[in-house]
Amino acid sequence: MPRFFAPGRANLIGEHTDHTDGLVLPVAIDRGVTLDADLGGDEIVLVSADAEGKVRLRADGSEVPERGWGRFVAAVAAELADLDRTPVGMHGELRSDLPQGAGLSSSAALEVVLATALAAAADLELAPLDLAAACRRAERRAVGVPSGIMDQAASVLGRADHAVLLDCGRLEYRFVPLPADHVLLIADSGVRRQLETSGYAQRSAELGQALHVLDGRRPCEIGVEDLDDLLAGLDDVPARRLRHVVTENERVRQTEAALAEGRLDDLGLLFVAGHASLRDDYEVTIPELDRLVELAVDGGATAARMTGGGFGGAVIALVREELVEPVEAALADGYERDFPTRRLQVHRCRAADGARRLA
Repeated sequence: MPRFFAPGRANLIGEHTDHTDGLVLPVAIDRGVTLDADLGGDEIVLVSADAEGKVRLRADGSEVPERGWGRFVAAVAAELADLDRTPVGMHGELRSDLPQGAGLSSSAALEVVLATALAAAADLELAPLDLAAACRRAERRAVGVPSGIMDQAASVLGRADHAVLLDCGRLEYRFVPLPADHVLLIADSGVRRQLETSGYAQRSAELGQALHVLDGRRPCEIGVEDLDDLLAGLDDVPARRLRHVVTENERVRQTEAALAEGRLDDLGLLFVAGHASLRDDYEVTIPELDRLVELAVDGGATAARMTGGGFGGAVIALVREELVEPVEAALADGYERDFPTRRLQVHRCRAADGARRLA
């Protein structure tokens, strides 16, 4: 039986920049969604080892469930049908080792593994970023979230031991090596959120109120030195949203340089500054995430910040291999003391290859 896999992603830096066609620096991680499926027929029939219910719908995605994860299945099939995919179905089972709602793009991994399998079923060849773009459209079709392309692109493009520097407007990318002696720790706060019911769309709308001052330029094309003049005529909230996005794009550039030159102290400062901007200017962190960043840094992490859309989810930390256990202990002890009703989970991850057929 054919087997397909699509990884989740953890974003190193470049948060809330992709939906204004900015710069991002994610990694695909060695956790994701696996699909075992017999290809063929005119229906898509899927069960999930991790979610309730069975999905059964026409292979062109023209039947849409009212709720549940079947909306993503239908949306991916419909987007591929719009790309002239022959409506060939499949029967299979999905399994995931990604915590849902933790900011690791479990929905994007689901979309990408489905698209990879459905394209294979119909012998449809798509360029990697064309497949990612179809999955991005499927996310909006399924749940109405105005997301950028980062999550799906990271799942498709990932390379082991590297981050992906992606210009979401030009769809140009390059791979950035990560420190070989570091591990990625994902500290899942246990606070769950869904993007369609969080403040994600509101933040996008507030940012949109500021974009007219750019005269058609992308935020990533604006120099930080020009910000004061541009923000002067804006109300406070749109001004702070725009300030975050402009400065975050610059932090992506500086992070790439710091990684390339081995300036790990600077990397730590950039992550802290990025988290502070997400907390104060974009207002998407929560006290649990703020505290986890402090605990990770105090415990010896090279760098730590919130990852994902915010309003819950997880913190990402780059940690030297010999310090992983002390940092994990610092996170566990401090979080239990400060948030005794929360359940912290810490996952050790590596940067991994992108979506692929395994068998």
